[in-house]
Amino acid sequence: MLNEKQKLNRLFAGGLFVVCSLLLIGCDRHEKIVSNQAIISELDVWVHTGNKEGLLFLQDQVARFNAAHNRIRVTLISVPRGAYSAQINAAIRTGTLPDIIELDGPFLYNFAERDALIKLDKILTETTREDILPAVLKQGMYKGRVYSLATTTNSVVMFARKSALQAADFRIPGVSKDAWNMREFEDVLELLMNNGDYSAAIDLGLNRQNEWLSRALYPMLLSSGGAMVNDQLPYVSEGVLNSSSNIATLTRIQQWINNGYVDKNLDDEAFIRGRVPFSWAGLEKYNAYKSKFGDDLVVVPLPDFGHGSRRVQRAWGWGLTRNCKDTQAAMRFLEFLFRPEEVILAAKANAMLPATFSALARFDIFNGTPSFSALIDDQRRGVMLSQMKSPLYPVISEAFQKAFIQIRNGADIEASLGIAIKSIDEGRQKFESALVKSREAAN
Repeated sequence: MLNEKQKLNRLFAGGLFVVCSLLLIGCDRHEKIVSNQAIISELDVWVHTGNKEGLLFLQDQVARFNAAHNRIRVTLISVPRGAYSAQINAAIRTGTLPDIIELDGPFLYNFAERDALIKLDKILTETTREDILPAVLKQGMYKGRVYSLATTTNSVVMFARKSALQAADFRIPGVSKDAWNMREFEDVLELLMNNGDYSAAIDLGLNRQNEWLSRALYPMLLSSGGAMVNDQLPYVSEGVLNSSSNIATLTRIQQWINNGYVDKNLDDEAFIRGRVPFSWAGLEKYNAYKSKFGDDLVVVPLPDFGHGSRRVQRAWGWGLTRNCKDTQAAMRFLEFLFRPEEVILAAKANAMLPATFSALARFDIFNGTPSFSALIDDQRRGVMLSQMKSPLYPVISEAFQKAFIQIRNGADIEASLGIAIKSIDEGRQKFESALVKSREAAN
């Protein structure tokens, strides 16, 4: 009679024979049978290379998940941010998408329209769905279906030096309804620029790449009653991008630049080096600014361009691609990322807000800051806006950025927007043509 050790050895040898046999005849890369009962699912995950702390944290998350799940193996692949969308587009064309991809908010709709992503509605637990902040969940939806889930969310805010505003005897608004109107805002820009302590008044991030300008200026356009494109088919830009409200807003910004209010910020340090008292930036700048200025740092609502101050959130989410064979294993990984403690750690690593109610209730980074408290309240109540929802967003954003670069250099605004509209229309035609061809080929 075989003892227990001999039984185990025989079972192991039999299992090894099964594995070798299956490998010889070939098996799916997602399901490698290692015994009669165990299946290991291998999941490739693409992420963009953002800040160092965020990437290191993701790597740690994956290592901890793998250590706790012996039947699932996650491999994290980091792609430089500037090349990220191009790599996803190439993978869609060649059918080489990974199992899971990180998705930059408004780019989601382009990928969903091209059938590159799996709908998550039926495999998403109700607990996780109900925990995600309303605006973040809505951003991850397209045509009524969920395609992406985000653990953290970012917003454009306006950082300011409290001492500069107090010295100028200017009120410091804390909530959107008390935001400066245009007269007040331009008065404070001029007053502080002429203060001997500053060479300009505000940093708008004119030096930044990766479609920052589209992201930064979008709240201004919304606040003036404008937009970039009709968000319904056929995504018309004529009469929308070149609307009178947009032209008025861009004319105003061009005047700010001509008047010397805006620092060129070639070193990306205009605010932190004290050249300007205002910085129009994302939440990710908070840690560096707070470390430098301490209690002298305040966050004020974005100014009112005529239709109220607008808060716009934007989040990097997670999506399952059409190449994902083991959706249950993939969702186990995503459910791990959505544990409250993991969401809090992710938010701290990326200097952003948690995108779930459960984590936000325990998040203390921005405590005591009235504007942040108001922003968090807007998130909870679901009144936050998101970047435009259109599969043409990559084309629209690129065209707008090119137009604004010309505008900031003194070009005619209507002519620059006209060129952008033509580029968007051409991009729409190419997109629709490519979509028809790909669907015909699939059939």
